[in-house]
Amino acid sequence: MTQEGEGDLAVMCNLGEGIYEDGLMKGRKEGREEGRTEGKLEFALELLKDGMSLEKVAKYSKLSLSMIKELAKQNKLI
Repeated sequence: MTQEGEGDLAVMCNLGEGIYEDGLMKGRKEGREEGRTEGKLEFALELLKDGMSLEKVAKYSKLSLSMIKELAKQNKLI
């Protein structure tokens, strides 16, 4: 292999590693977001079970009122 070919190969390998690292970072970020949302939903469900109003649950959980209503319906709380 020529020196030019070796240089091109190194560039391609570095590019591939960069793409892999970007994908890994994106996956971690998405995983953290899913975890946060799951935690908020669990928190909201506990508040609903304790009888808190839908509006207050939305306020304290920082979830939308429509999400809280859907959560309450799914768990037969309304």
